[in-house]
Amino acid sequence: MIAPLLERVDPPAAEVLAYQWGWRDAEGRPVAEGGRGKAVRAALVFAAARAAGGGPGTEGDSLVRAGAAAVEMLHAVSLLHDDVMDKDEVRRGRPAAWRVFGAAAVESAVGALIPHALELVFLGVPGAPGPVGGPGDLRRLRASARAAGLLGDALVRLAQGQALDLALEEEACPGAGATLRVHADKTGSLFACACALGAAPEAAGELAAFGEHLGIAFQIVDDVLGVWGDPAVTGKPAGADLTARKKSHPVAVALAADVTGTEGSVSRRLHELYAMPGQWNPAQTGEVRRLLDRTGARAVSEAAARAHERLALDALDRVCPPSQQAAGDLRALAAFVVGRAH
Repeated sequence: MIAPLLERVDPPAAEVLAYQWGWRDAEGRPVAEGGRGKAVRAALVFAAARAAGGGPGTEGDSLVRAGAAAVEMLHAVSLLHDDVMDKDEVRRGRPAAWRVFGAAAVESAVGALIPHALELVFLGVPGAPGPVGGPGDLRRLRASARAAGLLGDALVRLAQGQALDLALEEEACPGAGATLRVHADKTGSLFACACALGAAPEAAGELAAFGEHLGIAFQIVDDVLGVWGDPAVTGKPAGADLTARKKSHPVAVALAADVTGTEGSVSRRLHELYAMPGQWNPAQTGEVRRLLDRTGARAVSEAAARAHERLALDALDRVCPPSQQAAGDLRALAAFVVGRAH
């Protein structure tokens, strides 16, 4: 459902999107291995639908497929925007789209994606049989309008989360709680949207809560990998988040820690390093990582990710108890999110 979009947008925007999704390289040549993303959000739509009694062959199957594609489009919007605003130069092991095509071309591609994502949930749904203007049409319209509302809410929260993220970068000690609010808006919102899109209205609330907490856990794990991840696996340079001085969850934990060693206050030295103008040299970046290790920030962040995974599973259990097999894919996705290495 996403590939045909490239034929409906201006060629420069299509170039950016084909590159972002890993279908083409910087020169526009096809990439043999195809897309590079994990498609976790689309998988959540389908898994939530199965958990709520939907799926292939059911009346709402087309809307589920359209919703999965629309969610992946909004995810692409968030990644394209974030890379420009954060000046991240590498995405999935190769130069970020804005480094290849320029920020203006990326903004144009984002402008093409948003309306098409909303359009999908109205035009990509054959729905139930019935005469024009009959009950089937009204049912389809209501389902599509609900889906569009969920996508619109997620888009607003994505923008709010990015704005707060940028504001917190200017804070000397933003606090882990503030970082989690960013994660809820920037990642939890789209996970929640994905789960609610796949669910029947009566199950949507609990499945959205499952998605929200799982999204927060996902982003905390991302933060840990941004400091300690293996670049051969993550596709980003070692310590990329440190080099960019991002106030990620483990950094926020460490900045607020009260740890004193033989060299004085660890947190005080961290504050000094983060207050320094200009880029850190490799020695300073290495020092920051060692200071983070001494505060125990990694363990605190990993425990926070597991706590949000537990909250997600508690919400899921209220809809589909563990004895039911329907939600097995959602539980597997939760395990993958917290246990992944990339």
